[in-house]
Amino acid sequence: MFETFKKEIVSQVAALSGVSAELIEPAIGQPADSSHGDLALTVPRLRMGGSPVAAARSLAEQFKPTAAVTAAVATGPYVNFRLNKALLASKVLGAVHAAGSKFGCTSSGAGKRVIVEFSSPNIAKTFHVGHLRSTIIGNFIYNLHKAHGWDAIAMNYLGDWGKQYGLLAVGFERHGSEEKLAADPINHLFDVYVKVNADAEEDPAIHDAARAYFKKMEDGDEAALALWRRFRSMSIEKYQTTYARLGVHFDVYSGESQ
Repeated sequence: MFETFKKEIVSQVAALSGVSAELIEPAIGQPADSSHGDLALTVPRLRMGGSPVAAARSLAEQFKPTAAVTAAVATGPYVNFRLNKALLASKVLGAVHAAGSKFGCTSSGAGKRVIVEFSSPNIAKTFHVGHLRSTIIGNFIYNLHKAHGWDAIAMNYLGDWGKQYGLLAVGFERHGSEEKLAADPINHLFDVYVKVNADAEEDPAIHDAARAYFKKMEDGDEAALALWRRFRSMSIEKYQTTYARLGVHFDVYSGESQ
């Protein structure tokens, strides 16, 4: 949004110094100390010869204020410019209003693809604050790439495989309730998982049963996999409700099982 203001500065400085606009434009930036001004010209970069301090003073004295650039002051080898803040605000807000939700978007990523993998909770467990940081940061990175024209893919790589699902299956046989599962699947499965772990402290054979169940899953036993798929599907449905409240979308749900 500073470009309109920079063009006025470049035009005048070029006329006063005889230096080409191509050399002047990259010499203009924001000053290290904002109290000095809104934009600053680094005079030594113009290669005018002689004293840069004297050249900066001469340019500042000859610069004619405009409706957009209201003042020019020399500070050592720099010329600091003050901008019309009301005009700047008007231009910014006008551009925001005209562009709407597309404000700030570019096509700089056109033709490029990126996978942004984030959140990654474990199925059959509640989404908690430990997942929130990854979810918010990952979604921001995904949206940023989309806004700049990338073919961005948001992936949720779930913790959905391992002996713990054998343990959950054994626990569901002991403590599971179809009624509770239908009403609140995640909390019920988590409650089952806590209970079966408590059982296993008293009876280590439960771990052997869990390992055996998981072996059946890895061997492709359809009955074992059907229960796992059911738990996974219920978990994703619940997570999607949570993500919707956060304004988060995933293109792909993958996971360790893949």
